[in-house]
Amino acid sequence: MEGYETLLARARTQLPEVRTGGDRFQVPDPDVMTDGRNTVIRNLAPISEVLRREPAHLIGFLAKEFGCPGVLELPRGVLKSRISPEAIAQRIREYTEKYVICSECKRPDTHLQKEGRRLILVCEACGAQRPVTVRRVVTPEKPKAPVVVGEVYRLVIEDVGRRGDGVAKKEGFVIFVTGATQRGSTVNAKITKVLGNNAYAIVQP
Repeated sequence: MEGYETLLARARTQLPEVRTGGDRFQVPDPDVMTDGRNTVIRNLAPISEVLRREPAHLIGFLAKEFGCPGVLELPRGVLKSRISPEAIAQRIREYTEKYVICSECKRPDTHLQKEGRRLILVCEACGAQRPVTVRRVVTPEKPKAPVVVGEVYRLVIEDVGRRGDGVAKKEGFVIFVTGATQRGSTVNAKITKVLGNNAYAIVQP
């Protein structure tokens, strides 16, 4: 039978490597360049390796944070938008805090595991576990225009624009009325187009 010391030594060899000092954990600064309208992180793979996370997970996080497509071209990662190096560095720090660093012992020796629909951060150093909360990005709805194309509205001309069109408002919505040239007059206006926060109309008899 093997002795206790032999069994203990064998068990220790099967444990994951743990970085015992914070000085050994240093995330490389992102090496960022712009290529037309794209932003290229030239050292995405080395950063992912230090973080012990999949490059696809990191580029996916960055793409979601910046609201743009992200593509892997290992060892590079490409974001389909022009983004400053400082903003990328800040998001990588946030990723590290959220998906890598243990909230109990502050060590980076962790891994992610799925439990149902939940993503759990498991610390290999102290054994702590915590769910990773994913921030949901809610896109605000555009305000609905108070006018409809084809409908006729009774409007007061508040001003006349440089092109000679009357300028009216309805619930704060600006309407340019062709054929209305007298400030202060009230006209029947048929809406012909709605663009953004403006609408266009023509005077009706």
